[in-house]
Amino acid sequence: MSAPELSFELPGGGRALFTARSHGNLSSVGGEDAVHAEDARDRLRAQIGVRGLARGYQVHGAHVRWNATLPAPDPPRAGRDEADGQATAVTGLGTIVLAADCMPVALGADGAVAMLHAGWRGLAGGVLEEGVRLLRERGARGGLCAVIGPCAGGCCYEVGPDVRRALGRPGGVGRARIDLRALAEERLLAAGLARVEHAPACTICDARFFSHRREGGRAGRQAGVAWLS
Repeated sequence: MSAPELSFELPGGGRALFTARSHGNLSSVGGEDAVHAEDARDRLRAQIGVRGLARGYQVHGAHVRWNATLPAPDPPRAGRDEADGQATAVTGLGTIVLAADCMPVALGADGAVAMLHAGWRGLAGGVLEEGVRLLRERGARGGLCAVIGPCAGGCCYEVGPDVRRALGRPGGVGRARIDLRALAEERLLAAGLARVEHAPACTICDARFFSHRREGGRAGRQAGVAWLS
């Protein structure tokens, strides 16, 4: 069974789309059918009608890259900057991140969009706040809104006390479930966002999505992409 189309409107003519397993593995680095990832990205570009996709080499950090022009044709991993977020004010340029349990988070305001990759390390390191800061610095107008895409849900995501401490949620000595989505919403609202929406799907227990927790190294990657149309 294929996943429903997870498409959202953002302010000022922006759009966000979150893919699923049925869209193919968007990563050419690893996972099932990685050799066909470039074809999957070509299909995604055609589907959403953008002229290019801005993407980086994700390292679970907090750097968000500003894209002022269309990128060169899809560079290999070695030719991409390290970044866990992409932002732009260029119409027809898709900002994209890949994930398989981490959160893909779209930001939008009148005149600019961003797509962020946030696992627990990125969340603790401030990647969401950095994306908000960058859009405001670059002149995004009006209130910012966010959409949190499919990710590891509080129903399934278990972590140890070290991770809970990093996220400001200490308690207990064993493993316990934690809701990354709720923590992300809390941080986004604290950063002054006007609205936070959700694509309510847990990648760990919903097999329509890739999940590193469930599949290990066999897991492909789905995408979150945001663009101005």
